Amino acid sequence: MSSRRVHVGQASLVGRLGKYAKVFDFLEVRCDPAPPSAKHLRRLREEAPEGFAFSLVAGKALAALSTTEPDAKLVSALRDAAKTLDARWLLVRTPASATPSSRTRARLANLFTALDGAAPGIAWEPRGIWSDEELARAGEELGVTVVRDLAEHDAPPAEVVYTRLLGLGRNQRIGSGAIERLEARLEDVTTAFVIVEGQGAAGVSRALRGVGEDEDEDADDDEDEDEDEDADENEERDEADDEADDADSDDDDGEEDEDDEDEDDEDDEDDEDDR
Repeated sequence: MSSRRVHVGQASLVGRLGKYAKVFDFLEVRCDPAPPSAKHLRRLREEAPEGFAFSLVAGKALAALSTTEPDAKLVSALRDAAKTLDARWLLVRTPASATPSSRTRARLANLFTALDGAAPGIAWEPRGIWSDEELARAGEELGVTVVRDLAEHDAPPAEVVYTRLLGLGRNQRIGSGAIERLEARLEDVTTAFVIVEGQGAAGVSRALRGVGEDEDEDADDDEDEDEDEDADENEERDEADDEADDADSDDDDGEEDEDDEDEDDEDDEDDEDDR
C-alpha cells in the first residue's frame, strides 16, 4: 500500500533527540516513577521535527491496576504530561498479574475512562496470559489499541496499529525474516507505529521507512557509542556514590572515635571520684 505511513522508534532515547530523529520518527517516553519534568517534555517537543510522534508510557503505579479506581493524582499528572509533550499515544503496559478476569476488565475500563481524550490514541500492552480472541474482544470493548509483536502475531483489523518488536536479549537484532513478516502484516494498514527493542532498530527503520543505508550504519555506530558513553557515565556516578559512602563511613568512624574518647574521659572521672 503506497499510502501507508510507518513510524519506527525505540523504547527510550539514546543520545540526543536531533541525532536520533535522523533515523527514527517515533519515541516512547516513560513515566517511572513519575512523568519527566514539564521543562524536559517541552524541550523534547520543541526539538522534534515535523511528523515525529511520541508515546507517553504510564508509570507502573497506574498500570499495576492495584486499586479499583485509578489514583486521581497520577492520572492528572499523566494527562498534563501528555498535553505538554503533545503525545500521539498514551500507553498502558499491564503486568503479568493482570489476567483476563472480570476484575481486570473493570479496572482497565476505569483507567481508560479516566485517560480518555488525553491523547489521540490510547494503547494497551498486556503482558499476562491472554488469548488472541480475548485480547481482540477486550480491546474492542475498552476502545483501545492493543499492542502486540506483529512479527509473531497477526495484525488486528484496524487502519492504525501499534506494535513492539521484541528481541530475545539486549544485543539481539531483529532478523530479516521478522521484518518481512511484519511488512506482510502491515499490508492493509494505513498508519503503523513500531517500537523496536534491543539492537538493530536502525535497520528496521531503513527497511520499513526507506532510511538511507549510510544513515543506518551511522545510527548503529551511534547506538554502540552512546551505550558506551552511558556506561561510562554510570560508572562515574557509581564511583562518586562509592566515594560519598566512604566519606560518610569515615565521618561515622570519627563520630564513634569521639564517642569512645568521651566514654574514656567519663570512666577516668569516675575512677578519680572512687579514689
